Amino acid sequence: MQSLLKFILSAGLVLLVMQRSGYALDADQKAALDAYKKPWDIYVNAMQALENSIKNAKSDGDVVKAADKFCDEANRFVDEYNSVREKYQGSDVIKSMDNDADAKKNIEDFMTDLRKKIQESKGTFDALKSDLTKYASSPEIKRVQNRLASTMNRIQLVEL
Repeated sequence: MQSLLKFILSAGLVLLVMQRSGYALDADQKAALDAYKKPWDIYVNAMQALENSIKNAKSDGDVVKAADKFCDEANRFVDEYNSVREKYQGSDVIKSMDNDADAKKNIEDFMTDLRKKIQESKGTFDALKSDLTKYASSPEIKRVQNRLASTMNRIQLVEL
């Protein structure tokens, strides 16, 4: 799970994200920033849902269900992020933001907020790891451990 935190922080640096009020962006820049933000909303919501599910887990079945749901959403995040990246990578609007102080401020603000959310989620992943260890003898736990590992590998590829 440590590699997940490192990935999120490094991948986020590549992102172009949400507009903050008060920073003037043109319509195309705002659309690009909003497009890059949308997949991250999926991921942050998945982390929050995982936290709630893990807190309420009473059995290995609950842990499996929570982990599977997280994997579903994390994979959706990767799919949507890749789609946005394909659409905007190397585009004129992205190039125009390279030297735009307002765009850079938007990115910096988002990154600060994202780092905070990721740091806050560390306990969730620690709890998940603990639950996976606690129920290690369950065949479904073994399956979900493999699925989580595959999902995390896929997430790490987002930064490439």
